[in-house]
Amino acid sequence: MTEEFLRPKKRREWKAEGKILAIFKKTLGITLTLLLISFSLFIGHRLYAHLLGDPLFRVREVEIEGYQKIPKETLLSLLTIEGMPNLFTLRLRDVAGRLESHPWIDHVEVRKVFPDRIWVQVVERRPIAILQLEELYYIDAKGVIFSPVGDRDEYNFPFLTGLNRETLEKNPGEANRLIMKALELLRISEREKASPLAEISEIHMEKTFGVHCFTQVEGLEVKMGWEDFGEKLKKLSLIWSDLRKRGWAVASIDCSDARRVVVKRVIRGEDRKGVIKR
Repeated sequence: MTEEFLRPKKRREWKAEGKILAIFKKTLGITLTLLLISFSLFIGHRLYAHLLGDPLFRVREVEIEGYQKIPKETLLSLLTIEGMPNLFTLRLRDVAGRLESHPWIDHVEVRKVFPDRIWVQVVERRPIAILQLEELYYIDAKGVIFSPVGDRDEYNFPFLTGLNRETLEKNPGEANRLIMKALELLRISEREKASPLAEISEIHMEKTFGVHCFTQVEGLEVKMGWEDFGEKLKKLSLIWSDLRKRGWAVASIDCSDARRVVVKRVIRGEDRKGVIKR
């Protein structure tokens, strides 16, 4: 009888001791973990402080690649890295932002090369045309007007005409639509290399009638409208080949309507023009 009454009490004591032991182990594990984290942070802080003060990691060299139009001295002045800063504290985003403020730079890539060097890859904007406003401006394939044309610049790009600064400022959406259409025609003509638009000297933009261009050699006016430039160029190339075989002098060709092409022919020896529809 005595043993039967004592057994349940011993079991309860064992369970209580097991719970206390589990809590103790858990507490000990958390304490050790916190101590380990604190020790790691302390060591990391001391190491970081040592690296910041170590002259080995001061910037001593800047390597710049990819520049052509922009002088290297200009790029170095934009970097404004003075006093040999520590490579760990240097903010690459700030360095890239200063470089990309230059109008001829599209974007840059900046990297830290340990222990003491910065590497910069510059991607310059590539002008594909010159936009004529009150002044002349370079424009790239994205339609970004990025820099005025210098007096001493040697350029050989088609001119985009038909816009003025007032339209550009008051109705930028419409102006951008016209510019992108002109650039689309220029891009397709350069890709196709189809006569007579293998070399374009000017693309004129009109809100109502679309874009029309002038060839570089003959000065021929070709009206292209708004759409289907690739199809129109193929048809124009066939017609132009036929006109050359006939030896006809042409004043203008209207391809605004893809279903028909209107050719204005110059009648030699007479002061008049003939109109041919094909």
